[in-house]
Amino acid sequence: MRGLDAKPESFKEIAERAEALEIDALWCSAHIVVPPQVKSDYANFPGAKYPDTWKESYWEPFSVLSYLAAFTRTITLGTSITVLPMHNPFEIAKQVAEVDTLTQGRFVFGVGVGWFEEEFEVLGQDFHNRGARTDEALRLMQALWSPDPVTFEGKYYNCTDAYFAPKPVQEPCPPIWIAGNSEAALRRAAVFGDAWHPVRPPKELMEYAVRELPRMVDEAGRAPGSVNIALKCPMTFQDGPPADGQAPTQGRPGDIVDAIRRHEEEGVDYFVFDLVPETLSETLDTMERFAQEVRPKLEG
Repeated sequence: MRGLDAKPESFKEIAERAEALEIDALWCSAHIVVPPQVKSDYANFPGAKYPDTWKESYWEPFSVLSYLAAFTRTITLGTSITVLPMHNPFEIAKQVAEVDTLTQGRFVFGVGVGWFEEEFEVLGQDFHNRGARTDEALRLMQALWSPDPVTFEGKYYNCTDAYFAPKPVQEPCPPIWIAGNSEAALRRAAVFGDAWHPVRPPKELMEYAVRELPRMVDEAGRAPGSVNIALKCPMTFQDGPPADGQAPTQGRPGDIVDAIRRHEEEGVDYFVFDLVPETLSETLDTMERFAQEVRPKLEG
C-alpha cells in the first residue's frame, strides 16, 4: 500500500483481514526515494509514468514485514520486489534472514534489478551495471546463508572467514522470485530463482518464457520444474469488462475468473495482485470480494 493510507494501523488491519480470509500471501514493494521521472519508463512500458501516490508515502518493506510478523501466524509475507542493486547485499541478506526467522519460514524474497534510473542516480548507484551486480549479490547472499565461516571473492563484493547470523529458517534459503520482463531476468531466474516474476508481460514474452525457461533451467544444471512462473498484475472490481489499457484481471468477477484461468492455461503457477486503487477501504473490499466471488469459482 502507498499513499495517505499507508500507516501501521492500516498494515495491521489488512494483514489480520487477509489471514481471516485465508489469503495466501501479502507483498510489499519498494522504492527509497522518488525523484522526478525524466528518462525512465515505469515498469518498462514506453511512456508510462509512476502514480502520484508514490510521492505521498512509500514504506521500506522489511520494516513493514517485520512488524506484520508479530500479528500474523499463517500468511506468507514477501517482497515484490526489492531492487537489490540499490542496496548493500550484506544488509539485504541480513534483513531477509531476520524476516524469515521472525515469520518462522513464511517469507518469499522477490528481487529485481530496477528500472528507475533517476532513483539510482540520487542514491549514487550505477544503473548500467545493475544486472551484473545483482547476479554477484545473489551469489554472495547464498554464501552468507550457508554455514560459517563465509569466504566470497567477487568483482564487487568480498569477505574472508566472515560470520553471519541469523541464518534463514528455510533451508537453504527463502524462495527467491526473480522479477523482470526480459530475457536477462528469465536467465537470472533459471540460475538463482524459484520463480520468474514478471509484471503484465506481453503475450509474446510469456510464450517465449514457457518455451525457453525449461531449457535455461536445464542449462543451469537444475532439475526440471525448479522454476515456476509467478505473474504480477492489477486486480480491480468494476461494473464492466476491462477497458482499453487495463489488465484482463480488471473487470467484473466473471472477467477476473476467466482471466486467471487463461493465465493458468498459459503456464502461470502463482499470482500476485496489485489492488487498485491503493486505499485501505478498497484493499479490504477487494480482498473480501476475491474471497467470496472469485476464489470459489476457481476451486470448483
